[in-house]
Amino acid sequence: MNYSESVAYIHSFPRLAKTGDHRRILTLLHALGDPQEKGHYIHITGTNGKGSTANAIAHVLEASGLEVGLFTSPFIMRFNERMMIDHKPIPDDELVQAVAVARAALDGLRTAQPDFNVTEFEFVTALAFWYFRQRRVDVAVIEVGIGGDTDSTNVITPVVSVLTEVALDHQKLLGNTITAIATHKAGIIKPGVPVVTGDLVPDAAAVVAAKTQSTGSQWFRFGRDFTVPKAKLHGWGQRLTYQDEAGSLPDLIVPLVGDYQQRNMAIAIKTAKVYAQAAHWPLTARDIRQGIAASRWPARLEKISDSPFIVLDGAHNPDGIKGLVAALQELFSGPITVIAGILADKDYEAMADMLTRAFATVYLVPVPGTPRALPEAGYQRLHEGQLRDSWQAALAASLDDDPEQPIVITGSLYLAAAVRQTLLEGKS
Repeated sequence: MNYSESVAYIHSFPRLAKTGDHRRILTLLHALGDPQEKGHYIHITGTNGKGSTANAIAHVLEASGLEVGLFTSPFIMRFNERMMIDHKPIPDDELVQAVAVARAALDGLRTAQPDFNVTEFEFVTALAFWYFRQRRVDVAVIEVGIGGDTDSTNVITPVVSVLTEVALDHQKLLGNTITAIATHKAGIIKPGVPVVTGDLVPDAAAVVAAKTQSTGSQWFRFGRDFTVPKAKLHGWGQRLTYQDEAGSLPDLIVPLVGDYQQRNMAIAIKTAKVYAQAAHWPLTARDIRQGIAASRWPARLEKISDSPFIVLDGAHNPDGIKGLVAALQELFSGPITVIAGILADKDYEAMADMLTRAFATVYLVPVPGTPRALPEAGYQRLHEGQLRDSWQAALAASLDDDPEQPIVITGSLYLAAAVRQTLLEGKS
């Protein structure tokens, strides 16, 4: 298979499976030589913030001289972004090779068990573990897909576990309460493995407290064991101070906006420090400064154009929208236009209501390229927003109305990816 055929083969697998266990992926990984058992890992979950945090962890450790794998989802511009080494996406030819190896292993399993199959995420996760093992990375930062305990990535024993935050999302899979969702996410905490978390809401904190007590895991919590005592806007970014029991790191430059990114960066710094200590690896203040300064992350309050002024953000659940609204109200003193595309399996009514209450001009559009898009009938119920057939139509309407007014496009990373691919394709 060539590159296009390899990517099409990956997308041919079913998205979800009825059973929530690790039998399928462990079977495939065993056929690949159990690469997940041979590496050093940092495992990260959380309702929001896990991508930005994983990215920053990798940047800090790379700045210290380690070769770092990074596995995240979804991709924004090209599939290869899902698995990177030192922030370089897997080359096309190496992805083709990885798919060929994994396909051969899967075909061998099907010879013995004709009905054996895996999901797309299981297959991609296996590819990542195999690729990082082949390249002998020093450490790989692995982002959970959904939840934690039954997620396909939860077949490793990491050096550090990370839980950024817990809020309501994916309730059909994880449950309708914070306690239920936190229980899923705390499933990545392993015996004796330290865990770094955000400042969790009480119900989530209670779950983590019980879990760390039962596993004997040391718990580092934002606001208690490390914090950001000082932060302010610095251009389209922030200048902040990090503080823990070892002292303060002042004047860190972060190329990301939003109060929540202060917490994400603090979690990333603490995680890198815990990993370095466990691995007996030198990590200096200069490494941390350099890594945090490099921690750009696409479609997270990302300014992609100054004229017209366009910002992309992947807020895709009510908690994410709440953080986005707060950030936008801090960033902009005047009116802005919001273009929102929300998936059908999200709490779209609550999300649209939050946006339309906060901003005068909100266009609601379908999310392109996914079967999870909200059908037109769903949008008809969201009468406060102005409906448009596409994000392009909404963008054109906004520019016709006031070409100087800032535009924020949000609601789904799939929408942000489609916009970014269209507007930035071919640009460096």
